[in-house]
Amino acid sequence: MAADLRRDIFRGMNNPIYRNPYTPEKEDTVKPAPSTGWLSCVRIPRRQAILSFVNVVLFFVFVWHIPSLPGRSFLPTSVSHTHPGPLPPPKPDFAASLSASGRSTRRHLLSRAKELSKTTFPKKIWQTWKTINLPDDETFTRRQTWHAMNPTHEYELLTDKSALQYVTDQFNATDPYIVHLYENFPQRILAADLLRYLIAFKSGGLYSDIDTECKKPVDTWVCLALDHLPNVRKADINIVIGMELDILDKVKYTDQWVKESGFARRIQFLQWTIYAKPGHEILRRMVTNIQETIRADIEKSESKSIKGIKYEDDQILDRTGPWRWTNVIMGYVNDIMGREVALEEFTGIKDGKVFGDVLFLPVNRWSPGVGHSNAGDDDTSFMIHHFKSTWRD
Repeated sequence: MAADLRRDIFRGMNNPIYRNPYTPEKEDTVKPAPSTGWLSCVRIPRRQAILSFVNVVLFFVFVWHIPSLPGRSFLPTSVSHTHPGPLPPPKPDFAASLSASGRSTRRHLLSRAKELSKTTFPKKIWQTWKTINLPDDETFTRRQTWHAMNPTHEYELLTDKSALQYVTDQFNATDPYIVHLYENFPQRILAADLLRYLIAFKSGGLYSDIDTECKKPVDTWVCLALDHLPNVRKADINIVIGMELDILDKVKYTDQWVKESGFARRIQFLQWTIYAKPGHEILRRMVTNIQETIRADIEKSESKSIKGIKYEDDQILDRTGPWRWTNVIMGYVNDIMGREVALEEFTGIKDGKVFGDVLFLPVNRWSPGVGHSNAGDDDTSFMIHHFKSTWRD
């Protein structure tokens, strides 16, 4: 007896210091009653069984109510037909619909526009004429309005001689073919058209034909046009384009009227005035486009020479004039916006409208009182074009 007691004490069986608190006392242990049958193999605690049953009930309740949840169904397509109504059509994602090259082009144009927005419009006004002697006193008076309204701007009048020197100095080292075309166009209106794009691309500032008259200071044009667009900053505008024609109303302006008036389309942009920061993509595209088109015409001609090229009036408008200018601008706007901008989005502009980094002015701003396109009077204009049309002489 004494030996058993000593052994138990050594093992810690009866010593409270060594006793395992999680080991039940012998007298408190109740042996379960023997069970028989297949249930004897399954032993589930009572609490776990209740929780499992509640979870199963909640799952079936959730599945039952899924069809009435807002938005898309979580169920497979074969079950989701129980949705109470059709889902609203998704909004068009133009960026997602662009090809890889289209997205790359748009990113490039947006990046270029952002860089160009860090610069300002050069404070310089450009005009051209055959010689330093203007054709009449009226033209001289109109030219003086550009000086009077813009005393802080530099002014330069390029003559035929100085213009050739300008083109040679600026482009002969990088693209002598441009110089070749400019110097050898037999119809000088082609050279005059090309010159305005070259000036705007290389030097920027304001180019305006000699038969125009300034009505408001150039520095105020962009701000006045953006006055109703508080979310657009002046710095974000890199080029200003004037509307020449806005006649989508086919009842008022028939196709016959459009043709007889010398227009190619019902929305057309003018190029007797260009206000831009140097290096703008629209101008680069226009110069490149003219080169490629003229080169193709030369290759198809019998003489294979620029001096053998002869265009009709409509062809001139298409090769270097407002018809091609309009097409190039439309292409740029579509690319930078990542979608096809409909003609209807250009109609009815009252003050100004912006696509990308391009500010579009309504007809009245640069050519008031033209008798079409709902153009306003001179009081709403920034400048006036007097339509001498000397290029047809």
